[in-house]
This record gives sequence, C-alpha cells and structure tokens, in this order.
Amino acid sequence: MKHNLPPLYPHQKGRNETLSLIHGIYAGLLSCALAVVLYLEFQQSTMEILALSIPCLGVGTLILLNIVACLKVKKGANEGLIMSRVLALFMLLSFPIGTVLGALALWKSLKSQWQV
Repeated sequence: MKHNLPPLYPHQKGRNETLSLIHGIYAGLLSCALAVVLYLEFQQSTMEILALSIPCLGVGTLILLNIVACLKVKKGANEGLIMSRVLALFMLLSFPIGTVLGALALWKSLKSQWQV
C-alpha cells in the first residue's frame, strides 16, 4: 500500500524571525509567571488588592510591549529595532532565563543581524 504525501511547500522565512520569537517567548514566560503569582496570592490572600495591582500592571505592560515588539520586529520596522533593544535591557534583569533571552535579543538586534 503506497501512501501519497501532500507536497511540501518551502517555509517562507520572514524578517528577524529569531528576534520576534524571543519576544514572544518572553511575553509567554511573563504571562505564566503572572498567572502563577495571581493564583498563589488569591489562594493565600496575603496582600491587599491595591498593593498587588501595581506590580501586575507593570508586568502586564511588559507583556504588551513584548507582543508589540514581536509584531514590529517581524515587519522590520525601525521602531521594532529600538523597542527590541530597550526591552532586551529589561530582559537582562530576569535571571537566568531572561538574561539569556536578553543577550540573544541584543545580539540579534545588531546592525549586522537586523533584516530590513
């Protein structure tokens, strides 16, 4: 019995795929961390809602900025390059995984690696 496989089409590589993926991964990690913190906090109820909402708002802003950077980097926009470099500096502070992702993001946002 012979199986007919569908034809394979070459994957169209977009611009700055790796850098875009780094921002997407970091946004996902922040989202998971925020969900865990909120779950544990609502289980134990150790903080007031106002004291909890300020850090959550900051992390939520970082998540949204990483998503926007992910989309702009894919387009090859100059705004995406600047956003990526600024957010990569914030990633460096998230030891150990964020540090590795931040270093990769800084490397991929060099002029020699950037694809317009």
